[in-house]
Amino acid sequence: MGPDDHSGVPAGTDFAPNAGAQDVHGAANGASRSPPPAKPRLSGRVRSALVGGLIVVIGVTGSAFLSSAWRSSSQRANKKSFQSTVADLSNTLDAKLQTKIELTHAMRSIATMEPNAGEERFLQWYRQLQHRAPASPDLTAVFIQAVPASGLPAFRAQAEADPAFSKLLHGRFQIVPSGSRPRYCLTRATVGDPTGASLYPPLLNYCAPVLPGIGVSPYAALIATERDTGAFIVTPLPGLGVASLVGISEAVFRRGAPVATVAARLAAFRGIIALSFDSTKLIGPLLAGRPTLTLALYHQNIGGPLELIGRAGAHPRGRSPGYSERLQIGEGWLVEVSGMADSPLPADAQGLIALGFGLLLTLLVFLLWRLLSRSRQRAWGLVGEKTDELEYRALHDPLTDLPNRILVLDRAEQILARGRRQDVAVTALFVDIDGFKQINDRYGHHAGDEVLRQVGARLKTILRDNDTVGRLGGDEFVMLIDSLGLEAAPELVAERILDVLRQPVRLSQSPRRPISMTASVGIATGRPASAEDLMQDADLALYKAKALGKDGYVKFETAMHTAAQDRIHLEMDLGNALGSDQFFLVYQPMLDLKNEQVVGVEALLRWHHPTSGVIAPDVFIPIAEDTGLIVSIGRWVLGQACAQGATWHAKGYLLNISVNVSARQLERTEFIEEVRTALGDSGLNPETLTLEITETVLMRKPETTALLLAELKALGVRIAVDDFGTGYSSLAYLRQFPVDSLKIDRTFITGLALSSEGHALTHTLIALGKALGLQTLAEGVEQHNQVRALQLEGCDLAQGFLFSRPLTPDALERFLSESPSRPIASFVPAARL
Repeated sequence: MGPDDHSGVPAGTDFAPNAGAQDVHGAANGASRSPPPAKPRLSGRVRSALVGGLIVVIGVTGSAFLSSAWRSSSQRANKKSFQSTVADLSNTLDAKLQTKIELTHAMRSIATMEPNAGEERFLQWYRQLQHRAPASPDLTAVFIQAVPASGLPAFRAQAEADPAFSKLLHGRFQIVPSGSRPRYCLTRATVGDPTGASLYPPLLNYCAPVLPGIGVSPYAALIATERDTGAFIVTPLPGLGVASLVGISEAVFRRGAPVATVAARLAAFRGIIALSFDSTKLIGPLLAGRPTLTLALYHQNIGGPLELIGRAGAHPRGRSPGYSERLQIGEGWLVEVSGMADSPLPADAQGLIALGFGLLLTLLVFLLWRLLSRSRQRAWGLVGEKTDELEYRALHDPLTDLPNRILVLDRAEQILARGRRQDVAVTALFVDIDGFKQINDRYGHHAGDEVLRQVGARLKTILRDNDTVGRLGGDEFVMLIDSLGLEAAPELVAERILDVLRQPVRLSQSPRRPISMTASVGIATGRPASAEDLMQDADLALYKAKALGKDGYVKFETAMHTAAQDRIHLEMDLGNALGSDQFFLVYQPMLDLKNEQVVGVEALLRWHHPTSGVIAPDVFIPIAEDTGLIVSIGRWVLGQACAQGATWHAKGYLLNISVNVSARQLERTEFIEEVRTALGDSGLNPETLTLEITETVLMRKPETTALLLAELKALGVRIAVDDFGTGYSSLAYLRQFPVDSLKIDRTFITGLALSSEGHALTHTLIALGKALGLQTLAEGVEQHNQVRALQLEGCDLAQGFLFSRPLTPDALERFLSESPSRPIASFVPAARL
């Protein structure tokens, strides 16, 4: 496929009607009609002069219009480039600011969760953080503790007992300025750049109205504002020898204390976390290679004015000439970028070049007219243009302007034919956007269409001249690669596609944050019998990439055909499994880690296939999700689990029953009634039923899900967040959900005893659950040292193969009766299913 393939029609099809076709058409017309009556005609010279003059007028006018349009297009392109640059700068700056804000939040969490933490504890935490995600070298963060006069001796004792803090004091506990006061605001811990910490004495009283070397202190008012509002505050810090120094502060309150009113916040106030950084050093590196731009960063505190935080670039004291754009990037931050995008040629020069090209073309057309006198060809040219336009529309996707399925298949056949002649392989890459339905559901179909257009544009940037990218429909794209002259393996092309599509998409008409997305790629390489076979192979590889967890690529293997056939058969058998009583439930015990007693079970689904035996859930559950069968299967599981729980309660086994709920079930309003029916038919006490919902399912439509969970809670059931820690829920949303317990994912439990980082993560999740007043349960416990660590952290419940594998109802009853008070230390890990 050569460069002419980009004309939008199959290779070998002329863009204008050929002369032979015109002659045949003209002969046919002449044979069917009698000659028209003779009319007075102008002489050939006059007619030629008139038409030639018309060509000149049209050419000059068109050239002028082309020049103006080209100049305008260049200006628009420059503006789009400027807007794209602004978006990139805003995203990068937002990410850097978020890092600093998250550091402030993390220090605040430590100060809240560990009231006695001092310099040594914060430095230990900061050193661990630097190993995983180093902070900016010019950043300084301090914990300033509010100390009443009566608490000063205790503060001094703690400070002098802290080796790291005592080192900063150099053996002298001297508050600056001196003098007795009812309340002091003293530094308790400092992390980050030591030069930033050395700007003040170690025991500077920030609450003092006047500070030595500074004069009237701005800090007392800032601390009071933090205390009274509890708000996140950003402010410039003048008078410290660094004009661009900026401070971020956040109040610390006593853990668990109410903070709804000013009086409550005053009573619970413990101090503030103050973080400082150099705004010029933050902004300046972002403008490297962009000499014409100026970037200014502003912030507006709650109830306060918009303040300039820092400015850098071509005009550090004002704006650069050209365009100017402001973007809100959250948390009260605002970015202003001014200037012009760099361009190899000014718009005026490009307009002159277009004018010259148009005039040259006009001259050539005029000479061609004089030589060929092609009046009839001109008429056929107009017909040909309309024909080509219709043909183009028939072969291209109207949304992305990419080749559609018809044209893609045609070009695939051409590439395959050339591959067979030249004995080279042909590659097709199927690209599918992961979770595109959620983008449509959350942002609307207009946003989805814009995402598709941007995806198509990004894929075109990866193309060579002899490659093709097209859209097959929905969110599926295909790229055809001619291996002749290909220097990179298809896998590298797939990785390039994934990297390009991972870049966030900023919607042009939306103030929301950019949309992050991923894609899956299926690769098929070879010379199959037809283009359809090549497409089918790539589609099978794409399906495999989706099944392996998305955001990756898979290369086609012959065994995938067999796997596809097996899936089809399995899908057909799954449709008959429920009516044929092939499903059954097993139950895995949950133990209370305090009294080491079994307090509940989790109901787990199994499928006994008539010929294949017991099929693992991770094989058939995804198929049930894709086909929608999970709705009826989930209804059956809920009814069976409730009935079994009621039976056990009647026998004296007072166990809680946990049942997993799928995303498909939660999407239906009928689910509330199904839960009510299962409880009513079985007679199970609603308080003993727990519905487990994964963290990622909760966050698909958080507002809608919160309303649904509230209705479920009204029935009396409990709600648990399954696989907690693996999703992307925020604390704000988690507090909105009426959740009772958190199930910590097995991946964190596995890493509990393997590294200090794994232990720290598990500690944080358990502490978070306690802070929110939620019960915590650890999944996948398989070792005694994991149990000991969980007990020390205060985890409530645990389940895993250390205690028992999933059991049938009879086996579970024997398990309960044989060891009613068996200590955990006597358990031997069961074999994994």
